[in-house]
Amino acid sequence: MGWVRGGRALVKGIGEEIQRLNYEEKIFTLIIPPFGCSTAQVYETWDLMGHPKGSNGNDLEEAALKVEPRLKEWKSALEEHTGQIPRLAGSGSTWFVEGSYPGKGFIVARTTQENEILNQRN
Repeated sequence: MGWVRGGRALVKGIGEEIQRLNYEEKIFTLIIPPFGCSTAQVYETWDLMGHPKGSNGNDLEEAALKVEPRLKEWKSALEEHTGQIPRLAGSGSTWFVEGSYPGKGFIVARTTQENEILNQRN
């Protein structure tokens, strides 16, 4: 599991296909709404929609917006702040863009090498 060990991965299907990718140092700006999205509801909606392909790299984005319409406001806030089109992480509810755009309510984070976080805790 890439998210447990750290590092990068390309995840396909319903999360069962994981391809590890080489490490790249990058910086991202995130906005995290104070509400979540039900992963089960997002996938159920995606199924009912006929499995549409996402235009911005996440096939679940349209379904997540149907399940939780408030996500659009948070996406718009990040887009206005950065001038970039945000991407939805997984089934929601975090939005992100590549690059550092500090500001109130935004989180700037950098990628970490595999096991870096776990090694710091020991």
